[in-house]
Amino acid sequence: MRDNNINELIEILASHDSNEIYVSPHILENCFERNYSLNYVHLCLLEKIPLSISKTSENRFLLIYPHETIKFQDLYIVIGINDDEKITIITVYCFDKRRREREIKR
Repeated sequence: MRDNNINELIEILASHDSNEIYVSPHILENCFERNYSLNYVHLCLLEKIPLSISKTSENRFLLIYPHETIKFQDLYIVIGINDDEKITIITVYCFDKRRREREIKR
């Protein structure tokens, strides 16, 4: 199994469109409870520059974007990539942006 790095992730995201990004059932069940728009998640992944990207495990990445409507929150998107460069959104959740800001100051 190939283990992609962050630079390869950026290239893979740039080469995909919204029809090529798959959503886990977990996302569909929780998008309304967790206060985010699935369309905005796709927009972030395909067109916006993330505030942060980190590799959490083999072929799994955490991307942080500003929340679409809530100014004091960030949107955390966890994605996985398989050997065929298929992108799957594993989970999405919101978190207070002060968490990210504290980590930057360290």
